[in-house]
Amino acid sequence: MIGPRPLAGPGHKVPGFPAHPGVARRGSLVPVGFLATSGSLVDLAAFAAVGPFRTDYFIDGVDLEWCYRAWARGYGCWLEEATGLHHHVGSGTIRGPFGLAMARQPLFRMATYLRNAVYGLRLPHLPARWKLRQAAYLPVQIGLYWADSGFRPRVLLRLLEALRDGLAGRLGPPRDLPKTLPGTSPAPATPPSETRP
Repeated sequence: MIGPRPLAGPGHKVPGFPAHPGVARRGSLVPVGFLATSGSLVDLAAFAAVGPFRTDYFIDGVDLEWCYRAWARGYGCWLEEATGLHHHVGSGTIRGPFGLAMARQPLFRMATYLRNAVYGLRLPHLPARWKLRQAAYLPVQIGLYWADSGFRPRVLLRLLEALRDGLAGRLGPPRDLPKTLPGTSPAPATPPSETRP
């Protein structure tokens, strides 16, 4: 997979993609552990060998899990530094002490992120360095998100339920998924007929 360098709009945190150790860059292509699928190109032969994206992850961590699976199977994910694409999550940024920052997003999306991150701790192809970082970072993110919500008990309970679901391996669409996602319109009852090439 080759993807563009992420650019963030005003008030948004730029997504960060960690370098993949032990692999040299090739010109403007930088080997990264994972990157966003938005605007990325995937080699079809590699996709067939690595396998499809996990639908049970439902949004968050789909690209992360796939890229680490690709590296584990002899393929890789590369960031094209010379090409940029605006990419952000949520409606802004939650800022904490010591320069900490995370995306401000709906509760169902934050819960899905936490669930999938916890579930990823049990996957053998996700590297130990990522697991250690997540184990340290997830409690901080929970605290920042809860504080940003005004310390509402309902929010903390939902996040703790997400952690439990991740440990238990209960994936798929979250139960509190809105019928219409923010920034979208409801799907038509009957899809329009069209011819696709």
